[in-house]
Amino acid sequence: MSFSSRRLMPMLVGAFGALAVILLLALSSPAAKASPFCGGQTVSPNNPCYGAARALNGVNGYGDSHSVCVGADILAGPCSSGPGQIATMNLGFTYTGAPWIADNASGPTVVHGDTF
Repeated sequence: MSFSSRRLMPMLVGAFGALAVILLLALSSPAAKASPFCGGQTVSPNNPCYGAARALNGVNGYGDSHSVCVGADILAGPCSSGPGQIATMNLGFTYTGAPWIADNASGPTVVHGDTF
């Protein structure tokens, strides 16, 4: 029994389609998940705290005694409005980078950061 080109073509297209889906799933970026960083660390205006690089969709954080600013790598997010107020940078996409949190006032403050 021999295969005709009419039968072979749909089989090849199906095989290449399945391979493309497998490659797409294997090469897609890792899913972001909630993960704390710099919890309880003391920072000052010129000495931010950096977390380990990870997949993230955003960063948030707050300072115990001062306002803070948040970001990831070279991406600068917003600053909070005061002590204990949360600053949130929502990217809207998954990014792999190192989150950071910085003091936004003179003097040191204890900070708490999370990625999502």
